[in-house]
Amino acid sequence: MHCVTLADLAATLSQHGPSLLELRPRVPSATIMRYWTASRSRHELWHRVMSRYRDAKNAGNYGRLADWWSEHRVVLEEILVSELLTRVVAAIGAETAATDGAENHESHDSLAAVTHGIYLGQIEASNRVAQIILESCGARVEDTVRLNRLRYGVERWTDWLIGRVSVHRDRSFQYSIDAERSQTFYDEVREGASCTHRDTTTWLMNAAMREMLVRRTSENSALAHANHEVASSALALFRPELFDDYGVPKSVWLHRLQKDAAKLKPFDFAGVGGC
Repeated sequence: MHCVTLADLAATLSQHGPSLLELRPRVPSATIMRYWTASRSRHELWHRVMSRYRDAKNAGNYGRLADWWSEHRVVLEEILVSELLTRVVAAIGAETAATDGAENHESHDSLAAVTHGIYLGQIEASNRVAQIILESCGARVEDTVRLNRLRYGVERWTDWLIGRVSVHRDRSFQYSIDAERSQTFYDEVREGASCTHRDTTTWLMNAAMREMLVRRTSENSALAHANHEVASSALALFRPELFDDYGVPKSVWLHRLQKDAAKLKPFDFAGVGGC
């Protein structure tokens, strides 16, 4: 799986964040641990790659460093782009626990804790990438310039996604890069535009984000299987009942309609007399 697909998933979850938060079903512990395991396994692969850079740098072997950049630049791209999904999932996890109120589910607290822990690991990896870019030992100028442009683009789009997924102006912005910018996006999304206008704007913004990522990343994928495991485990956190028969997240309105219908007593057809 290419890292741009991870960003596509982040955009979809962000777009339908309010709908995903409306039902908030219990999340099985095994599902939460699957996300933890997939994310930590990929983090270990990242760590091994960046350790090779450190070893070559400490040895002063610039030939090995040049080879490292040639072989692993794509991994650095994937670390940066993966931050989009990691932050969005963590924001939804935090919102889920915070929205519970008196009806607190233990699974939601576990979800928030695990997604936050994965977020911290992601930030550690992203900071190491930023340091490698800054040092640029053995790197070509065009590689570091391209990675820096990708990093800045990811930061801005992260704030857009967090602003869109948030359902309360005082929550979730801890997962943004620039909280003030993310809150501005939050206000813009919720201004008095019609639903049709908001949907159109959202799809255009998603397309613009994807175009930027495709343009600034490599065509090939370095850790395709690991990315797939993270994406599938992240999607599994949001239960099947949150999606319709076409795989599209249900709207807030539909969730409320189904919830109200479930509370109604079934109609007693037997009690209706014949003509």
